[in-house]
Amino acid sequence: MAKATSLLKKKQNSDRTSKIVSMSLSWLFALIFFLLVIFIVVASVPGFKAYGWSILGGNFNMSEEKASVWLPLCVTILISALAILIAAPVGIKTAMFIKYRLPSKYQKSVRIAIELLADIPSVIFGLFACEMLGNVLKYVFHMSTSYNLITTGFMLTFMVLPTIVSLSLNALDGVDKTLISASMVLGNTKTRSIYKICKRDARNGITVGVIIAFARAIGETMAVSMVLQSQGYNPTFNEGFWAVATSGLRSLGALIAANMFAEGGGPALQALLFAFGLFMFIFVMILNGIAMYATKKRNRNKWRWWNKFEKGFGNFIHFIPSQIKIGWEKLTYHSKINKQKNLSQYLSMRIQKNKFVYAYSTYKFIWEIISIVLTLGFLSWIVIDLLGYGGVAITQSTQTIFSFVNNSTGQAFMNTLLIIIIAIGVGLPLSLMIAIYLNEFAKEGKIKKTLLFFIDSLGATPSILFGMFGLIFFIQTVGLSAGGTAGKSIIAGSLTILIVILPVFIRTIQQALQSIPKELRTNSYALGAGKWETIKKIVLPAAKQGITTAVVLSIGRILAETAPLYLTSGLASSSSISLMNPGQTLTTRIYAQIYTANVHDGTSIMYECAFVTLILVLLIILMVHVAIPAYYNHKRRKIIQSSKRIRLQQETFERSKISISKVLTKQDFLKRTTSHKTIRKRKQVERRKKRNNST
Repeated sequence: MAKATSLLKKKQNSDRTSKIVSMSLSWLFALIFFLLVIFIVVASVPGFKAYGWSILGGNFNMSEEKASVWLPLCVTILISALAILIAAPVGIKTAMFIKYRLPSKYQKSVRIAIELLADIPSVIFGLFACEMLGNVLKYVFHMSTSYNLITTGFMLTFMVLPTIVSLSLNALDGVDKTLISASMVLGNTKTRSIYKICKRDARNGITVGVIIAFARAIGETMAVSMVLQSQGYNPTFNEGFWAVATSGLRSLGALIAANMFAEGGGPALQALLFAFGLFMFIFVMILNGIAMYATKKRNRNKWRWWNKFEKGFGNFIHFIPSQIKIGWEKLTYHSKINKQKNLSQYLSMRIQKNKFVYAYSTYKFIWEIISIVLTLGFLSWIVIDLLGYGGVAITQSTQTIFSFVNNSTGQAFMNTLLIIIIAIGVGLPLSLMIAIYLNEFAKEGKIKKTLLFFIDSLGATPSILFGMFGLIFFIQTVGLSAGGTAGKSIIAGSLTILIVILPVFIRTIQQALQSIPKELRTNSYALGAGKWETIKKIVLPAAKQGITTAVVLSIGRILAETAPLYLTSGLASSSSISLMNPGQTLTTRIYAQIYTANVHDGTSIMYECAFVTLILVLLIILMVHVAIPAYYNHKRRKIIQSSKRIRLQQETFERSKISISKVLTKQDFLKRTTSHKTIRKRKQVERRKKRNNST
């Protein structure tokens, strides 16, 4: 009894300790969000003091201490709107084609290809826009230069396209499959059922995907700063819209990245850039708040005026097409049935022979084909370009892939590997404990919703803001560099990139834990195991595949990031690899070449690093979608086979026991029968003897 009581207390203590530790780490993550906001606000105060109300004015001239935030923000919104206007219809049509037109055996391959487009680092898109895409657009639109807003808008189109496709597919996956068959039974075609029923049912998820893609386009920094390099806002804006569209005016993020370490800028300019970052943060948070609000259907039902406005706007947009459809039907349809006497037969024939239905289906299908061809065509174009020119670059005698001296691709690769090891080594246990608290310990309520809000908000924050926080906190406040508060270091970059990957890391592990059936936990509790013991011995081993996938995805996110490392680890390399020294990564080495004097050598180094990075991204995608599932499926098959073998052995053993028992019972029967026979014979012999003696 005493042993049972002590064991119960031990389990309760371990449960309580694990809950306290995981809850403390969760609130530590919330504290990081508050610190990021507070430090950026505090760092922007000198900028507001130095530039005053000119930040909210309409003039931009830094030499006169006038810097309007609205002009670069207008450029940011312009290129982001151009990207969304192209990417939204193309992405939604691509998702429709993949989900409802493509055979299921090919869907996984196409989704992996879309994932590859999403995981390509932004600086590689910038390189592609400068070298290839810009020249094509320059020829098509007859522009004087390819470094302009039109090129940037098309580049952002293909950067946000995978986000729209993936989130639209996720929304369509949640639609009930029977809706299509039920609609087709009522006389609709498959195309009309898809667009009028399924798309309408998944409208909230698709809308959220478009808003998130728009927020990503606004927060994009490094790729945009590689294309846009002008700050003459007022003269260009005075020349008209086409002059702005064909100019190289910097967006808000590009303006921050280009001037953060500008010579002769001083602390006032740096504080102004923090103020610009604060405006960007507020704008992106508003967009993400709208996206989160739109996901709740009850909120949409509250806004009846919005539903009426949306319906009225849709009717206004479709008024002319509807009238064309009605006129077309009146001209082309002539029925011999008298609609006054046989109305039902007339309507049935009209529905079956409605010529506009086939035109509608053909129109939608053609646009789906165009969309999927554009998406996969651009993916093939950028991959072939990088592999082709990158392959040429790595075969030249000047390549530095296998060199680990100062300012070499080999050293940049080692710096990247070191940052990955530190970030994953610290981030995995931290993310794991926070995900365990959110999924296993936290109850549904305001506390859990608050923590999830902080996680999602931090995950939606533009990466340049993480870099600004890392610069002011880890370097200028803590001094984590060999050069003190004025230097850069790999350890500062590692800790900054750790904050960048934590939201996605936590969410991915939490989804892996949610996928484990609750029956496993209930059965474990019924057998007397505690909560922490159940998590450690049952839940975590079952979620091992999802946790492994989260680790690999986080490595891919680290490879793709540039802005946080540019501000904390720096663009230069040191003579030796050290945590306290600055160090290029593969992506920052690409970005650093835009400042080199030798354009030919700089382009060769860009393609060299892009080739190595693309190969690493391909390996990560193959690991996530092919290697890890194949490994765990193989393990499951082995477990199933071993359990079958054990069950067969048990059945064979039971059969052998039954057969042995049957043999034994038969022998006993024979023994008994033989013994009875001998006794009977003896008795007969004794009777005969008595009879003979009596005679």
